[in-house]
Amino acid sequence: MLDNRVLPRYSILTGLALCASVIQAPAAPGAAFLSRLDDLGDAGAWYVSNFAVKRDSFRTAWKSGSVTRPVSGGTLLSLVPAPEESHKDFFGAEVQRKQRTHFGRYEVVMTAARGYGVISSFFTYTGPFFGDTHEEIDFEFLGRDTTKVWLNRFVDGQKLPGRWTELGFDAAEAPHLYALDWLPDRLVWSVDGRELLRITSADTEIPQIPQRIYLSIWGGAAAQDTWSGEAPDDTRAHVTYHCLSYRPPGTDAAMCSDALEASHD
Repeated sequence: MLDNRVLPRYSILTGLALCASVIQAPAAPGAAFLSRLDDLGDAGAWYVSNFAVKRDSFRTAWKSGSVTRPVSGGTLLSLVPAPEESHKDFFGAEVQRKQRTHFGRYEVVMTAARGYGVISSFFTYTGPFFGDTHEEIDFEFLGRDTTKVWLNRFVDGQKLPGRWTELGFDAAEAPHLYALDWLPDRLVWSVDGRELLRITSADTEIPQIPQRIYLSIWGGAAAQDTWSGEAPDDTRAHVTYHCLSYRPPGTDAAMCSDALEASHD
């Protein structure tokens, strides 16, 4: 069991290397996977967004060039000021796992982005573009205060509402393991093996529709002023992801947490 201490960078990178042998090509929808995010070039498994959202209220254009693999390790999603001719204020990044996933356990190892008005995230989503109602489950880090995380869920477009939750550490300082357990009757958000929030079907509706996994970074606009704050025009920020995994209920496929535990042995 992992505790709530900061996970050393060396341990994460070493542990993930130990699990490289279990990272496989994408399988059938809903299948378990573990990725170090060094396979984003596999167009069958991933979609790296490269377009501008056609809404004036959204200031960020997604650019595939904003997703990089630095020598220092991990996968970097960056937010930078956009050139004037782009008609957007920022170039940001969004990565989508093409395979739909459903009930099970989700894990990510990441270092959140810092900066007023900056949003970095790990979430599941489906919606009208995919022929579904708006369903979503969120870990969202607001760069104005990275000692907290915003946790939320949407069912048929209706939010929880969100919970602004204390972490007990600064998420922008070092990598941590964030996990979501999604079952038909409950959702449990946790960090480093410590539960942050639990909701059950006795409290509220639980999403039931398969979704897609997303990673992203973007800049807040006036519409998000009371939530994230509006990002200054010269904002530069990045979020780093080291590992992403999913496992359906009743299976024992390797997860990001297995790599971390192996590195502590």
